[in-house]
Amino acid sequence: MRPPAPRDSGVLAVLASNAVAPVGVLFLDWSPTVLFGVFVAEIAAVLCWTLVKIPFAAKRPNNAIGDGDRLFGPLQAKRGSVSLPGPFPPCYPRNVPTFLIAAFLLVPLELGVAFLTFSLTDPVVTEEVAGQILLGGVGVFVGRGVETVTGYFAAGGYRDHSPRSVLLPPFKLLFAVGLLMFVVGPFAVEFDNVAFLAALVGLKLLYDLRALQLERSEKRGVFYRLYGSEETEIEPVPVEEPKRAPTYRTTPTRTVALADAAYRSLRYTVTSGVLWCYGVAAALVFFGAWTVALAPLALAAAFGAVRGTSRYLATGPVEFRCYSDVLVAHDTLLGEPQSRLERDAVTGVSVSTDAVDRLFGTETIRFETDADTGPDVQLTVPDPEEVNADDANANHPMTVPHVEDAATVRAAFDGSGEAEAEAESETETETETEADTETTVPSGDD
Repeated sequence: MRPPAPRDSGVLAVLASNAVAPVGVLFLDWSPTVLFGVFVAEIAAVLCWTLVKIPFAAKRPNNAIGDGDRLFGPLQAKRGSVSLPGPFPPCYPRNVPTFLIAAFLLVPLELGVAFLTFSLTDPVVTEEVAGQILLGGVGVFVGRGVETVTGYFAAGGYRDHSPRSVLLPPFKLLFAVGLLMFVVGPFAVEFDNVAFLAALVGLKLLYDLRALQLERSEKRGVFYRLYGSEETEIEPVPVEEPKRAPTYRTTPTRTVALADAAYRSLRYTVTSGVLWCYGVAAALVFFGAWTVALAPLALAAAFGAVRGTSRYLATGPVEFRCYSDVLVAHDTLLGEPQSRLERDAVTGVSVSTDAVDRLFGTETIRFETDADTGPDVQLTVPDPEEVNADDANANHPMTVPHVEDAATVRAAFDGSGEAEAEAESETETETETEADTETTVPSGDD
């Protein structure tokens, strides 16, 4: 049986989730409080399924976190995916930053706003009302889940989205439901109950159908400009890697990579906004609140762990492959090249040493280019016709960290390493030829 198309499953899910409200009003004698509670439950359901969708979104965000961001930049720039068992599509590590921001900031914030707006309607929640809200919430959760499974996973809708565009529906829904409850909620008792509830259900259904229509039209409102849609996100392009064998390979040892990650983690917590956590902890200790002081320290440790993990994934499993005229950074963990740099595009080379280099006797090489290295971040997402293609093969500056011999890497990238290898090969060939052509000279004793 052919899985339903995203268009069909989306419409069916909207109709199914909206059918919960009129069924409750007509047959279960729901009050305005129950109806508003179910609306909040729907927001929670959409947010839950959005978190499920984010790791599998295949496109790259157009308005992304800048590569220079120390906390999330290295993860956001990752290319490649991780295959999962069973019917699940690939999972993309580059979506982890968006997932973390959504799970620990956006979703709690949106749920807080939804519950605050619900409280402004002055609800009276009894045990019976709570049970009705729970029943309606389960209904909308299942309806949205069916849409996610059929439209996003089974029908391949994940291929058309980035983690940013996946966030669009819940924010639009929050705005619509919040406005509905905030404007008409306080006046619920002043209207005829049946007519009022019918009007609410009808307005909600019209909004959801209108949202589906806008997703398939060329009109772009403020939400689409902020979060993007399928048409504005970037289709990933693989980094081109030469088919021939590299002349030289180098990668930091695991010990060096782990030490570098720990160093970057600690350095981040004392050179960024996370530093205030230590200040708060010191103030709490000064006033004798030793136990409470652990909370800001735990928060600083969490930020440091994220920074250290992103740094290790950016350098630890990456093998730098020199092809004399091209330098490729290849992620051995994901089995995917991450970036490439052509020799003719290099405008300058510098060698430096940080604390980790000095500890292990290594060096860090920086190849400069004329390419713009600033983060491609702007307030809104551009129109679909203005979207740029993926710059996977652009010659951006590249840093090769913690190499044991910087001169060897430079020689290999300059082409001299390949020339030396060819010269050694020719010398060995000549030596073997001379040995084969030697004749035995008879001795005088014969």
